[in-house]
Amino acid sequence: MTSDQVRDGSKRMAADESIGGASIDGRKTGLDDPRALDILTTEHWSLLSTRTLGYQEMFGRATIFIGILSGTIVALALLAQATKFGRETLSFALVLMSVDLFIGVATFVRSVAINFEDAHWVAGMNLLRRAYLQMVPDLERYFVTSPDPEANQPALAYGTPQRLANLSNSLTTTSSVVAALNSVLAGALAADVIALFGAGVIVAVFVGFGVSLVTAVSHVRYASRYRRSRVPSAPASGSAMTDAASWSSK
Repeated sequence: MTSDQVRDGSKRMAADESIGGASIDGRKTGLDDPRALDILTTEHWSLLSTRTLGYQEMFGRATIFIGILSGTIVALALLAQATKFGRETLSFALVLMSVDLFIGVATFVRSVAINFEDAHWVAGMNLLRRAYLQMVPDLERYFVTSPDPEANQPALAYGTPQRLANLSNSLTTTSSVVAALNSVLAGALAADVIALFGAGVIVAVFVGFGVSLVTAVSHVRYASRYRRSRVPSAPASGSAMTDAASWSSK
């Protein structure tokens, strides 16, 4: 008997031993496997812990940014009193606000990424709930969240462009607060530069307002493009990647 015949015989024996998802030695497979619940529970807690770390990082970054911005305002107020708001104040403000704006932009970029990642973890937990219901269908009435990853999609979802309909929702989030502060900072920085070149107050105000508006639109477009560029392709069996969750969900 050749080695190929031995392998073919072994495969046939293994196929014959597997009947109805249970092997000949009594072990079950799939969700019937007694180890499945432990594995799913471990995965559920892992996703939950990852979400918690994301929240903590986002709020920590936002707190640091606002703290630095508050310190800058206090320092500039004291300097303005000492120099009668002269060119020294404007020059010093240019340096400090540039640093603040860099930190603010970095905070916003990371917040968008964290929110997008959080959507994956939420979708993953929804799929785990589906597995729980397949194990014990009678538990469905006790779940307050849907096991379907595509259910209850918020207005601002994966790849969804910003619209007036979901603008009110996105403006009340941590990411939008950081974006608003960045926009004001950019406008103040532009007005400061104009003032250093000797422009009048009215010109500086209009330039600052225009730059703030452009910066705000740029933040929204960045978040929307970030989502659209990472829209996953859903496989036939369904995927956690297809869950709709907002980049500004926090």
